[in-house]
This record gives sequence, C-alpha cells and structure tokens, in this order.
Amino acid sequence: MADVTFVSRRDSSFREFPPASAHLAVVLAFYGELTVWVRKPGSAGWHLPTSGRRSRETIVEVARRELWESARVLASRLDLLGAITQDLPKPSTGYVYMCDVQHLPWSYELPQGVDEVGVFKVPPAQTGSEWSQTVLDHAVRARRLGLR
Repeated sequence: MADVTFVSRRDSSFREFPPASAHLAVVLAFYGELTVWVRKPGSAGWHLPTSGRRSRETIVEVARRELWESARVLASRLDLLGAITQDLPKPSTGYVYMCDVQHLPWSYELPQGVDEVGVFKVPPAQTGSEWSQTVLDHAVRARRLGLR
C-alpha cells in the first residue's frame, strides 16, 4: 500500500508544495451534495477527475482541462483545497481543487476515453484510488465550514 498524505492549503507545511511541484490535478466537482466521478476503460473503479500536467500547462489549467475532458463540466471557479502526495509506485504530488457546478451537461456522447460519468452522494462502491475518501472528507469539511 502506498504512503499517501493530504496537506491542506491552510496548513503551514503546504509551503513545501509549490505549484511547480505538482504533477497531477485532482478535481472534486460538487453538484449540490453530489460529487462527479468518472470511470475510464480498464480502470479498477470510479475516479475523481484526475490528470497529469502537459508541457507548459499550469496546474490550474490541468484541472480545468481534465474536468472538461473527462466529464464535460466547465467550472467558473476552482478553489484550491490542498495537496496530496504519495510515495509509491513513484513519488508524486497532486494539487486538489474543488468547485461547485450549477448544471451538468449530460449527453449520450461520452468524452473519448471515458466509460461512464456519474454523480454520487457517497463514494461509489469501487473507487480506483485509496486516497479518494481522504480527499472527499477534506472537501466536504471545507464546504461545511465555508472555507474557500
């Protein structure tokens, strides 16, 4: 099992994770009390929209791109929640964003590379990453406390 750590942006140790250090962007999109999840071909389960950085992209651009490419959702505002780090299979850092969406553009045409897009009140039974619940717990707490 990988050693996974979540660091809130309000934590003083967050300074150790500048935007340039982030390889991944993870987005928790909330539609009311529901969260948006995606299932990609060959994956072990449902995932939060997550993508790696491409050449010359800022990490917030990665988050916006992934949200659109995987779920066809446009967010007017992304709030930085914190960073998630893991040691295995290789060391990586991801910035975690959250947003509220007012409508979901459901269609019969799924984005390329996505099998399903779903919204759930609680995490789906099969999630593809061990840290999904940790990230979701932090996001729900931040929303409940009104932290943006």
